[in-house]
Amino acid sequence: MAPTGGEPDRTGPVVIDTYPATGTTNFSGSEVRFTFDEFVDRNSFRRNVSIEPDLAIELEYSFRRRTAIVEFKSPLPDNTTFVVKVGVDVTDTQRNRMASSYDLALSTGDELEEGQVTGRLIDANTGRGESGKRVFLYREPVDFSERANYVAQTDTAGLFTFGFLSEGTYRAFWVDDVNRNRRWDQERERAQPFMEKQFALGRNQVADIGNLFYTIPDTTSPRIEGVGLLSERRLRLRMSEPPVWQPDAYFAVTDTLGNEFTRAWPLYDSESDANVLFAQSEQALQEDEMFTLVPNGFSDAAGNPLVVDFSPFSGSADPDTTGLRTISHNSGSGLFPDEPLEIYYSKFIDDNSVVDSLLVFEGDQMLEEWPAVEVERHILRIMPANEAWESGLRYEFRVWNPWESERERINPDIWQRNQLGSIEIEVENADPEIIKYLRLTDLDNSILVDTTFYDSITVDNLPPLEYKAIVFEDVNGNGRWDAGKVDPFEKPEPYAIRRRIPVREGFTSEITLTFPEKAVVEDADDILLPGPEMRIDEQTDNSDHD
Repeated sequence: MAPTGGEPDRTGPVVIDTYPATGTTNFSGSEVRFTFDEFVDRNSFRRNVSIEPDLAIELEYSFRRRTAIVEFKSPLPDNTTFVVKVGVDVTDTQRNRMASSYDLALSTGDELEEGQVTGRLIDANTGRGESGKRVFLYREPVDFSERANYVAQTDTAGLFTFGFLSEGTYRAFWVDDVNRNRRWDQERERAQPFMEKQFALGRNQVADIGNLFYTIPDTTSPRIEGVGLLSERRLRLRMSEPPVWQPDAYFAVTDTLGNEFTRAWPLYDSESDANVLFAQSEQALQEDEMFTLVPNGFSDAAGNPLVVDFSPFSGSADPDTTGLRTISHNSGSGLFPDEPLEIYYSKFIDDNSVVDSLLVFEGDQMLEEWPAVEVERHILRIMPANEAWESGLRYEFRVWNPWESERERINPDIWQRNQLGSIEIEVENADPEIIKYLRLTDLDNSILVDTTFYDSITVDNLPPLEYKAIVFEDVNGNGRWDAGKVDPFEKPEPYAIRRRIPVREGFTSEITLTFPEKAVVEDADDILLPGPEMRIDEQTDNSDHD
């Protein structure tokens, strides 16, 4: 066992030597060896070794300390280039995965084929790559009922490589290969194509087939799995996944005949378990009655509506003894000039001291009676006194927390017009006649811009934060992005994503996005690395206009 103390091991295993060496020709042996820099989990190694292309050869494994031995149980074909691939899911004894797969290329003939195919998989929602995603590569003609000729896995940046390929015509696509059997189960496994159905690879050529933006749609509705009454008015709801609710969302509390008895309003979700939601009913739920809930305005993060999946529950005779305390407020990313500050409490506000004890500091002036305050159930809403917060002044709000018997200080950033910036977005190699959809959010998802344009667009009045932009071209005019189909082939609609776009006060950030194009095939000696699919150009001053 490892000695105690020191930093924990977070680094995956690395292949430091092989026998024979990669690139060996006229190979006639019956085994190959991989030596790692540390001990590996032997079962993970057995599960994640393959031969590319698929030669239907049975493999047997043995180990000598840090060396793994792979034995071929049947003869290798003559004059064939093949790769013994160690996948990224091989782990060490601490379950740290390999950062990228390892290819040991050998040839049973005089020459080693050196064709290569590269590309990248990007999560369409986050803009990030992820290791372990699988790309299938078939030689034409394709038979989807057969195992893929080649399988590659992405590294931590989403990059993948098929190496040591012979010339021919190929077809590549991403498959969510759940059972890892190298076959695409069209009934169960999602697959998406690249921009081209197929591509030709010449001898010793390199093909960059571009980016594929993958998405795994969530079509499963969240469920209310159970309801517990903490008192006659307070409900504790357990969900199958974290809920999302609109500002006017509520639960209709119905009796056994389906008649609405009262309404329950969401308060907050649990800090320790995001699947638990607390709510409060307007009227007491008597213990001798049975009730159920009808949700209105609730969904999951994917927009699937919340459904009920529990038996009717009985009321309670316990009085509500929940303490009134502050939970959160809405000023995390700052407030716009006309946006109110909202403070959320643990239950309906029933203590006049919450309003009476409010102090507002406007610059150096303390105001004990702020003129624009309202209470809506469990929300204390503090609005600007004159339609907008005063420009150039700092505000501090001291809000009464009855549970702590003290005031809580809130110092929000209030973005004035001269502090706001803009983002100008242009798209290269796009069709100016086709409508494009833009979704722009800050990193906390508290600011959302959802709009359309044709050639370019400028989004104004943005606080100086970092943003994420998603743009797609709606070729078929159905109002959503279509990721394409593998069989029958339909190319994906052009799509681009850019993370961490900075906005500075009084400036415009000029962003150029590039939609994916067709595969680029070049001779290995002439390869130029492709530029980034998106770039941010220098910023221009727009301080003279809001």
